[in-house]
Amino acid sequence: MSKIQDIQLQQKILSHTRQKVIALFKQTPVPGHGIDHTTRVVNWVKIIAKGEKAKNPFLCELSAWFHDIGRTIEDNPGETSRKHHELSYQMLRKWFTIDQLLVQLTKLEKLELLYTVRYHWNNEANKYDTAWILRDADKMDGFGAVGLRRAKEVFAGNEDGWNQNFRNQVDCFVSVRTKTAKRLIEKNKMMEPIEREYKKFLRSKIERVEL
Repeated sequence: MSKIQDIQLQQKILSHTRQKVIALFKQTPVPGHGIDHTTRVVNWVKIIAKGEKAKNPFLCELSAWFHDIGRTIEDNPGETSRKHHELSYQMLRKWFTIDQLLVQLTKLEKLELLYTVRYHWNNEANKYDTAWILRDADKMDGFGAVGLRRAKEVFAGNEDGWNQNFRNQVDCFVSVRTKTAKRLIEKNKMMEPIEREYKKFLRSKIERVEL
């Protein structure tokens, strides 16, 4: 296959995947982790991949479209024992056997995508740059005003979850790996809304102590 044909196939696969994932989330909306989240992660991935001179920007972008597909079945009966990243991994394995376009990916490309999707939660899973680029992009959508809005969707009425979300975001910030993501977070002051809201929450829990 020529380089031009290869690029054309990649663009065809990306367009097909985008429509496939959009249709999936339209059928099964997921609060805080739906197609809006996925699309933003894709956009962040493209920026980070370019800034970091990723080995394969195509796989980086493709992994972003795939990373949360398991959210659509996470709460279904019988599936609660596995988290969304494992479900995404299992769904993607199936897609690689039945989707006429996705089956055209090479074995090595499929393995890299499966690894990246399965471990997009694990900061020590660094076999491919695709993995840490996706993780940084995913983390960035938890910061700023967008991150707060998403958290309110997910944790409405769940104070413990709201508190844990702030702790998780601080952990995510500390573990951001790429220079590009760090620079963007600092430039756009993306942690400031999280820090303000967390301090507000903590102050609301301070009560007078008495003997």
